Amino acid sequence: MNRQVLPVGIAVALALAGCGKVQEKAAEKATEKMIESSMSKDGTQAKVDLSQGGMKVTTTDASGKTVQMEMGSAKISESEMGLPFYPGAQPTEGSGMRMVNGGSSSLQMGLHSDDAVDKVAAFYREKLKSMSEGKQLMDMSSNDGASISLVDDKTKSVLQVHVSKAEKGSDIALVASREGAK
Repeated sequence: MNRQVLPVGIAVALALAGCGKVQEKAAEKATEKMIESSMSKDGTQAKVDLSQGGMKVTTTDASGKTVQMEMGSAKISESEMGLPFYPGAQPTEGSGMRMVNGGSSSLQMGLHSDDAVDKVAAFYREKLKSMSEGKQLMDMSSNDGASISLVDDKTKSVLQVHVSKAEKGSDIALVASREGAK
């Protein structure tokens, strides 16, 4: 009799787990629809996707202008950022953000390194300095971190690096903003 109970128990557990997934998916879809409804005003259409661990939102206003946002799950490359990732640094979970509005874009990526703040800041200081001809380079440092920015008025772009002391090593925030043609 015990031999029959075990397979039935496993089947019931799997069925209940499946119900949880179904309920989770239904709640996700209901949340997406609620967000879309709250964003869809004045002729704006919104599409929300919560299925990838973050939030993807696309809105199109009454004039046809589209804005796309990925928050928490955006996969951003070094070439897209326009700046190398610190060697050996690991992406911080949920930190990738991308927003595209016409030709303009804004990217954000979080990284973590076990290296000290000074070493990480020196790496980015050198990289941004090598890219700075004809641009404005700003460098602010403190005992707990550094903020280094490169502003290009000609291309209307900004690269920012923020390095802060973490419990172990350094947390790095990379931000790239580029203004597109209007």
